[in-house]
Formats: sequence, C-alpha cells, structure tokens
Amino acid sequence: MTKQMNLRLDEELIKEFEELAKNENLDRSALIKKVLIEGIQQERFNFAIKKYVLKEISLEKAAEIAKISLHELIAKISQLGIPSNLTLEDFKKLM
Repeated sequence: MTKQMNLRLDEELIKEFEELAKNENLDRSALIKKVLIEGIQQERFNFAIKKYVLKEISLEKAAEIAKISLHELIAKISQLGIPSNLTLEDFKKLM
C-alpha cells in the first residue's frame, strides 16, 4: 500500500532532483523515492554502528537494526576499520 506525502522543499533542492532524475532517466518522484529508501537504509546502518561501537548492542542486534545479514555487517565494519566487539556467542553464530 502506498500513501501520498507532501513535502516543502527549497527550489534549489527541487532543481537538484530534476537534474539527477534527468541524468538517471527517472521521473522526479521515482528519484525522490529512491533517495529516501537509500537514506533510510544508511540511517539505519549508522544508528546500528553507533550503538555497536558504544557497546550498547550486540553485533547480531546491530545487523537486525541495519536490516542486513550478520556476515554483511561484519564485512562493512571491517571495511570501516571499526574494532570488533565480537563475543563468543557472536562467533559461534557465525560458524
């Protein structure tokens, strides 16, 4: 199910969307939806990593929040150079 959502945006931002939409051969609505989805995914990942680094959540919980697999999260953490808080429980789940 979809719902309509109205936003007020600066003209400059609207122009940016129009330019990007043209470059990607998308209509403006499709591009805005794509950007929102990617932004939400990134925000979920950032939140999960922040909580993980602060040792407030486990690696498994971080993967759940980020909505990615545990293996994918470990790979991304490694790429970012974030030290592992991997517990014995986490390690056993990877086996």
